[in-house]
Amino acid sequence: MKTLHWSLLLSGIALVGCSATPSRIPAGWSLVPIGSKASLRGLCAIDADVAFVGGSAGTLMRTVDGGQTWSDIAPPGTSACDFRDVEAFDRNQVLAMVAGQPARVYRSDDAGVTWDIVHEDPRPTAFFDAMAFAGDYGVMFGDAIDGQFGLLQTDDGGRTWRDRSGMWLPEPHEGEAAFAASGTCLVVAESNPPTFSLVTGGGPARMVKFGPAVVAEHAKSHWHRLLPLQSGASSKGAFSIAWNGNYGVAVGGDYQRPQEREGTAAWSNDGGQSWHEADGLGFRSAVIWLDEESLLSVGSHGAGWSGDAGRSWASFCDYGFHCLSAGRDGSVWACGSDGRIGRLLLPE
Repeated sequence: MKTLHWSLLLSGIALVGCSATPSRIPAGWSLVPIGSKASLRGLCAIDADVAFVGGSAGTLMRTVDGGQTWSDIAPPGTSACDFRDVEAFDRNQVLAMVAGQPARVYRSDDAGVTWDIVHEDPRPTAFFDAMAFAGDYGVMFGDAIDGQFGLLQTDDGGRTWRDRSGMWLPEPHEGEAAFAASGTCLVVAESNPPTFSLVTGGGPARMVKFGPAVVAEHAKSHWHRLLPLQSGASSKGAFSIAWNGNYGVAVGGDYQRPQEREGTAAWSNDGGQSWHEADGLGFRSAVIWLDEESLLSVGSHGAGWSGDAGRSWASFCDYGFHCLSAGRDGSVWACGSDGRIGRLLLPE
């Protein structure tokens, strides 16, 4: 993990430190003004300078100067849309996913100057939760319709999509769905060959690994395990998962009772075959690896840091965020309610 130096942060960006923490814990957040009060749940960081963010009220924005200024890049006529996931391949190529009606995916090759609708589901109950990509190969997950989870697959960077519903995922249990809270309920577990990992809630809290290269029992292209996280209600379950080889960490809980600590984190060291409960310190909607041992998690009411691969967690600041994204240079961005965007400050 590279040490980031933020000496070039410009004035006007508020620095928020966290005191009385071990030296390895990140130093704090730099809060980046965006000029919006939208709820932000879609985020993709390219590096310390370039990031894309999306959210409610048609909010879709891009920065190329580390957050000092932002450009509105929303497609025309989308002021009522909720962009819940954003996936960027570089500074210019970007996909933006509208979760509910209209359940739609936009793609731009020129950093949002022009957009194409590359997929749309006109069914009134259609709801997309997240996208994940291993290079140009990607999948998009949607809530169940007529007894099948929604799943679409692309191998050309999202220019075209094919329906894979009912092929690579198990049948949903009653009430089971994924949470479109951070774009990280669905992630890449392995890049070669592409293998994906999904976490669910609402009914049971499950982890599913799936993909065309997965060979599980009964010749299926998926396998799953229950997670020791809160479950059994529409507000409870697993919200996010992150992988580092065979080491996996899932976080979640009950977003209606964010201070409850039981059943808010779990870890695995065998590729997800078995899971162990951890105290995640409260509801968390996103988690990412910072290095081989360290992780960061965020939720509506705070953040947590782990230095032992998710087995234990320490509180990290009181600022709440919905989602996290790591750039290719090791920079880490977060976004949340009321237009809040932060960049992680790491110790020297």
